[in-house]
Amino acid sequence: MKRRDFLGYTGLGALGVAASSVLGGCSEEEPSVKFWQQGNFRPVSEEVTETNLKIEGNIPPELSGLYVRNGTNSSNGISDHFFGGDGMMHGVRLEGGEAKWYRNRYVNTPVYRKETGGFGTPKPEDTTSAVSMLYHGGELMSLGEFGYPYLVNPDDLSTKGAFNYDGKLPGNMTAHPRIDPVTGELLFFGYNVVQPYLTYMRADAAGNMLQVEPIEMTGPSMVHDFAVTDNYVVFMEMPVRFSWTMAISGSGLPFKWDDDAPSRFGVMPRNGTNADVKWFDVPTCFIFHIMNSYEQGDDVIVDAARYDNLWVKNSHDFFHPAHLSRFSMNMKTGKASVQRIHDHAMEFPTVNRNYWTKDYRYGYSLVVDEKNDTPERIGQSEGGIRKYDLKTGADDSYLPGPSLTPAEAIFIPARESGGLEDEGYLASYVYDKNAQTSAFCLFDATKVSAGPIAKVQLPVRVPVGFHGLWVPDSVVS
Repeated sequence: MKRRDFLGYTGLGALGVAASSVLGGCSEEEPSVKFWQQGNFRPVSEEVTETNLKIEGNIPPELSGLYVRNGTNSSNGISDHFFGGDGMMHGVRLEGGEAKWYRNRYVNTPVYRKETGGFGTPKPEDTTSAVSMLYHGGELMSLGEFGYPYLVNPDDLSTKGAFNYDGKLPGNMTAHPRIDPVTGELLFFGYNVVQPYLTYMRADAAGNMLQVEPIEMTGPSMVHDFAVTDNYVVFMEMPVRFSWTMAISGSGLPFKWDDDAPSRFGVMPRNGTNADVKWFDVPTCFIFHIMNSYEQGDDVIVDAARYDNLWVKNSHDFFHPAHLSRFSMNMKTGKASVQRIHDHAMEFPTVNRNYWTKDYRYGYSLVVDEKNDTPERIGQSEGGIRKYDLKTGADDSYLPGPSLTPAEAIFIPARESGGLEDEGYLASYVYDKNAQTSAFCLFDATKVSAGPIAKVQLPVRVPVGFHGLWVPDSVVS
């Protein structure tokens, strides 16, 4: 891959999946049939609309809105890399105790329309936009790892076009922004393989850009997520680095573990500048996803899915489990610490988003079957959904066995305000391996192990994907 070609390698967007129980992974000597050509990793071939949906159980009547999830789905059939597929959204509309419709739609980008070759040319609108969804400033957006977001019509999931904050977005936007639940402010960043390696940004509740601040880093690290508290933002610089050797070889994604790179957190006031960043060294690790973050006295707390290492051989080297761990950075002493707070492997951590930036009690994640997480047992691992009580240390898990595989679970509050932290529901697409179908499932978040309280059978399989969003009617402009 030439240097110029890589600078437009905007199809890297699906970097958000790191849990190998979800991906399946590849061995060092890749098999002739890749994991993304098997089972529920295979793309679906058609865009479908279905309004006659059958429901098992009962959908709570107070839930009125759209659940939508993004993921990679190659319009060419099979992509050269699992992360290389086009963005496809899968949405279910809930209203009055009914599932009004299901739609799956491609994000209509120049890459999807085949107006650019491969992963696109060095323009920020040339992205697969395949990682996550955001609703902010009155707009629903599809997000990738690189490039501009794309505006989406929540009524039918059609693509309205690229969005760049009236020209103030300098290029890349993360797939993991954070919305302050009190002020509605959007805090986000973009990273790149050329300087500035990281750029921090803020937008007000109406979607107007307030700040664009380049952040100094020692090199081009993969930075998939970041943390936000009441007063601070927290950046991560870790040893999965851009590699020219990998880029030139064309083998997988051009990122690889670098033993010489730092592992550190940079804590900065939310309205601060690069000069205000205070860096904290932590034991060598990598993090894709953060569960939540908050302040406790002089400490900035970050709970995340921590890997000891990742992508040591190449970008197919997923066989390293993540564990829920707590990082503490003391702003007075300058010292940092980390402790594992749950013994079992996990990924895709989520919380009640009304508690973003706040001290919290409950979190949720996918269960990773570490024992069966090998190349030889792709599709045979037993996953599930886990609830964590971070005050008592207890957990409660939905473990449906090898035939059913849940996707990321998104918390939906039972009411808009005044409810208890776990008073609500978890939404997930669940794949049935035996029937080769998928269902949209709702769980009572106070009793996850009881299984779905409602199941909406879908007309198509929903392939393995990434991150979703609940958009209640009350916030739609």
